[in-house]
Amino acid sequence: MDWNAAHVAFVVAAYAVSFAGLILLATCVLIRDRKLKRQIAALERNKGSKHGRG
Repeated sequence: MDWNAAHVAFVVAAYAVSFAGLILLATCVLIRDRKLKRQIAALERNKGSKHGRG
């Protein structure tokens, strides 16, 4: 890559935005995964207590 080219700032900015987008996407996936695991655990706890009543 020619670091003296006129468009080098655009290329670096495009890579930075892409990297930030990937980090944001990975963070959203991890947060959603934790949320779903908590919901599954809560449902399994409630299923056990409701099943014992009937």
